[in-house]
Amino acid sequence: MLNPEQLRARAEECEAKAETAHDPDVRGWYRNMAAQWRKLAQQQAEIDIGVRLDMRPRPRPVSART
Repeated sequence: MLNPEQLRARAEECEAKAETAHDPDVRGWYRNMAAQWRKLAQQQAEIDIGVRLDMRPRPRPVSART
């Protein structure tokens, strides 16, 4: 599984290829792929945050405290 930084790097690669593409359809395809990589990076970052939050110790219920 790629981390968000690696996914964003893939997006940058696609953007660079879009800049050098001569065919407008190919340029659009690369830009679309870049957007998809960025979306995946955002989703992975959100998942990573959720996992970290789930790993935090949970407070005990008030009734269990003595």
